[in-house]
Amino acid sequence: MKNEEGLRKVRTLIDEQKTVMMASNLNTIPFSVCPMTVQQMDEKGDLWFFVSKDSGLFKDIEEDNRVQIIYNDDNKQQYLSIFGNATHIIAEQKKEELWNHHLLNWFEGKDDPDLTLISVNMENAFFWDNENSKLVPFFEAGESNVSSSEKGFVNL
Repeated sequence: MKNEEGLRKVRTLIDEQKTVMMASNLNTIPFSVCPMTVQQMDEKGDLWFFVSKDSGLFKDIEEDNRVQIIYNDDNKQQYLSIFGNATHIIAEQKKEELWNHHLLNWFEGKDDPDLTLISVNMENAFFWDNENSKLVPFFEAGESNVSSSEKGFVNL
């Protein structure tokens, strides 16, 4: 179960369309990585992206849907690492909702047969705590009833 406060904090960090680096094929060295634009973080905390069906990322997700998302904002000195599971989504209504003209740089339009959506369900999310120089979890999948302070984590 995800920590609602943690999800709110993630949402504030990626409150507008942001370019992130998405790593896939995580069992391989080097793993695959590509820049992606977050289209939306929905009410459940899932992250939505457009992707090409011909891309390496799309094919990687078919083999192993685990992904790592790295976000950084050097100006605000905010850094975020998200681990989750990506799913190919066929949803015309969602495609219509998320489509924007910037996507014309990569696709012929919202009816492009190569255009599809992926949704990433976050399992773990961490931010870089500049003050203490360490990663701090927003939440972790399967959190127990043990408090964050008892695990050595900062309570968000």
